[in-house]
Amino acid sequence: MDIIIVGAGKIGANLTKLLALENHNITVIDFNRRVIEALVNENDVIGYVGNGAAFKTQEETGVLGCDCFIAVTGNDELNIMSCMLAAKSGAKKTIARVRNAEYSDQLLFMQNKLGIDLLINPEFETALEIARIIDFPSASKIETFAKGRIDLAEILVTEESPLANLPLKNLKQAIDVSILICAVKRGDEVIIPDGNFVILPGDRLHFTASRHTLPAAFRDLGLQKKKIKSVLIVGGSRTSFYLAKALLKAGKFVKLLEVNKERAIQLEAQLDGASIICGDGTDTDILTEEGLADFDAAVALTNIDEENIILSMYAAQQGVRKTICKINRDPLAKMTAAMLKDCSVVCPKTNTAAIILRYIRAVEKVSGESLKTLYKILDGGAEAAEFIAREDSALVGTPLRNLEFKAGNIIACVSSGKKVIIPDGNTVINPGDSVIVITSQALSSLGEILK
Repeated sequence: MDIIIVGAGKIGANLTKLLALENHNITVIDFNRRVIEALVNENDVIGYVGNGAAFKTQEETGVLGCDCFIAVTGNDELNIMSCMLAAKSGAKKTIARVRNAEYSDQLLFMQNKLGIDLLINPEFETALEIARIIDFPSASKIETFAKGRIDLAEILVTEESPLANLPLKNLKQAIDVSILICAVKRGDEVIIPDGNFVILPGDRLHFTASRHTLPAAFRDLGLQKKKIKSVLIVGGSRTSFYLAKALLKAGKFVKLLEVNKERAIQLEAQLDGASIICGDGTDTDILTEEGLADFDAAVALTNIDEENIILSMYAAQQGVRKTICKINRDPLAKMTAAMLKDCSVVCPKTNTAAIILRYIRAVEKVSGESLKTLYKILDGGAEAAEFIAREDSALVGTPLRNLEFKAGNIIACVSSGKKVIIPDGNTVINPGDSVIVITSQALSSLGEILK
């Protein structure tokens, strides 16, 4: 596909790298010459220094007839204007990063009147991810499929875990609840396991379960923890605002520390029911005064990665049961996840890139199954993809044991109507079923997992 990306910041650079790896023809537009030169040198892409919202720039970079135009600068208005112009100039699909909640609420208007096909709010998506983790504090991450009926949970296997040193073929004997372990990271290796695989302490693994049975799965795995009732948020970003609103709606006590007085006053007016404190969240005296050790969870959402890491470490040291840390840089995210075993690390740019990748793959595939959901898991070493099976799919109507799958693929779960199925060899996929696939490849259709 011919894809144009406006904005070479954190999200734009990450998206450029991922899409270039999938062999798309990429043109990146940004004002910063040094950033463009770096992207061109590191990836097989074309760079252009200029204003992505200018007609001349769009004309010279080939927007006319391009397959997808993506605007992910830090300016909402520039992204919206760029996409409007691109749509009028002949771009087949347009995607805009829009952070302002007021714009996000106008999705239908922007789609119908302005020609913007997809609006993405990274801060809102990150807040939703953190809220899911708080619901299940024993998990490092929780991803959802099939309109919330299926969960994909990431956990760390400890020495005390009933999974430690267990062959997967004996899983049903170890726990009563039906789950499927579908991806494992051991050191730097990502494994799509089979029945002979043996789980070891230190493994990071993903398993699927229905939303209804997930609490019981955590109980049987010895991971059941008391529900989180109180949350301390450090940093008054947009993500903090969205998260606080979600937590308050769920009936949790929320205290938010923000160092900027004007922003603290603004948040106090917007977040009815939250306790807003103007103070430096990196000051141990303030953290002690505000009762850090008494909170069930602490979420570090400042704009500085290193501050978030130190805050999470300190909160864990003070006895906080669950720590969640926002990291923008991939190397730091991996180091933090390895160093702080019980800390959940979230990365907004990774989430945003996954949403855009899902959309592009769905647009790219004119035939075959429809890609509904896509997550990068295990530090990008694997993907979890949800497809809707079509009537003419090669997988429909045949027991899974009679199908030949390519290496590195596993069907992790199937949602058929209101029924959630953890698959085995006798499982038969029907038209319209939601099929969750864990894969080490880049899939755009369900049929690609077959030989």
